[in-house]
Amino acid sequence: MDIFSQKKLLFRSVIALAILNVMAIGLFAWKEFRHQNHEPELFPKIEQYHDVSGILKSELNLTDKQTEQIEQIRLNYFEKEKLLAKTIRDEKDSMNISMFNQSTNDELVKHLAHEIAMNEEQMELLRWAQAKDLKAICTAEQLEKFENLVKEIRDYFRPDNQPKQKENFNNNN
Repeated sequence: MDIFSQKKLLFRSVIALAILNVMAIGLFAWKEFRHQNHEPELFPKIEQYHDVSGILKSELNLTDKQTEQIEQIRLNYFEKEKLLAKTIRDEKDSMNISMFNQSTNDELVKHLAHEIAMNEEQMELLRWAQAKDLKAICTAEQLEKFENLVKEIRDYFRPDNQPKQKENFNNNN
């Protein structure tokens, strides 16, 4: 092979590789910018499926007074839950920092793990208190229906069980 053929082949190879590199960089940049301003690719929240009080009212035949009381209980619960969740998140962050610190303090990590567990327990006790308050509002007949409704409500609010999302989920698979 003469020198001119080798130079042509080398020149074409360099051009082809440069084009491939530019295309790869463009693809990565396009993906990055496309997702930059969007929510995470989880199922979106649909407000009409967010109202548990409405579901309870229709399924349990609650009075307006009962519905108001349930909404108040749930509001109080969510406020307390939000504060507790923030505390747990902060403690977990502190624990992660301590665990991966160059000079890990084992006692501090154990203490933080214990605090996280205690707050998780408080979260569960808070849920239990909410359930007791909700049960106190309901009649015996409503409680019987409520018992069967609990799992249905949980499954109803799963992201892959909401109609619009279920269609999109099934179409993508």
